[in-house]
Amino acid sequence: MKYLLILFTLSTTGAFAQSKEYIKFEYDGYTFPILVRGNIESDKMLVYVEGGPGETAIDFARSDYPRWKKSLENEVAIAYYDQRGHNQSAKKMDVSKISYDQYSFDLIAISKMLKEKYNAEVYLFGHSAGGYMVLHTLQYFADQSSFIDGAIAANTPITSDHSPERYQYYRPRYLKNLAAEKIANNKNGEFWQQELDWINSIDSITTREGAIRWNRTVEKAFTPTKRKLSPGMAVKVIFSRPYNPVRYLNRKDNELIDDLLWEDRKTHSDFDNLSAINENVLLITGRYDDVAPPEEMEEANQRIEHSELVILPDAAHESYLDQPNLFNEAILSFINKYRK
Repeated sequence: MKYLLILFTLSTTGAFAQSKEYIKFEYDGYTFPILVRGNIESDKMLVYVEGGPGETAIDFARSDYPRWKKSLENEVAIAYYDQRGHNQSAKKMDVSKISYDQYSFDLIAISKMLKEKYNAEVYLFGHSAGGYMVLHTLQYFADQSSFIDGAIAANTPITSDHSPERYQYYRPRYLKNLAAEKIANNKNGEFWQQELDWINSIDSITTREGAIRWNRTVEKAFTPTKRKLSPGMAVKVIFSRPYNPVRYLNRKDNELIDDLLWEDRKTHSDFDNLSAINENVLLITGRYDDVAPPEEMEEANQRIEHSELVILPDAAHESYLDQPNLFNEAILSFINKYRK
């Protein structure tokens, strides 16, 4: 009987540590679906911002694509929310509200609600374009977001498609450093020497042909981990709350959000205002991430006063798949270091 009681206590303790709750949060005339899942008892909450832009976060969570359900979520709670306009008919969408500033206001309001509801430390956590949204929020709305306990920007490109710096400096520099590294390690040296000579000869990527060659070259450096979407994962996404399967499968609505946000991004600088960020920030990228290359994130790390940069070896843009253990360890180490 004694041993049964101990076993029951252990099993119920684990059950209570793992929680899942759907929330409908009303803010500024819009209802945000939020899925909170993980270790609520940790008093640490990551508010996840999906990238794209224009990608939904709750389907990302329901499919457990990054496998956080049995890793990160054992240690902390993660709140996944779908950003304004997602899975909403384009005809009913208020396009004037689809902007980085509005999305920052939404993120601040959601984070404040979660902090109060769960009495937890709150960390913003974005991947790719979601990481840029996190940095945008902290740099342009420093006073409103001052309650945030910290932030994580993973595989986050600082420059955008319209930025001349991307093609005149950061992408060429990435290839130069990559080729030099491959040559030094005697890995297909003849090929990489040829590509190094090419990028040194043009020194910037200004033509379509140059961009095509750059893409083909950097793709040869590393083969990223791929996780196929199984039928079970798809069923969980499409037929679970708060989804309308028809709208989810009809991508044109979310593609409109993507287009509007990319257009809005042209009005914001890439690096100039990063020094306004006051929070502790963890920057993560993969050594072979050609979307958010280390050269860009090193520049961001220099401009954010309280930041640290982790470059994961043998990892590309989805570094949480390529190096899941190192990715999770970096996040947990960061949170524990600055825990209040």
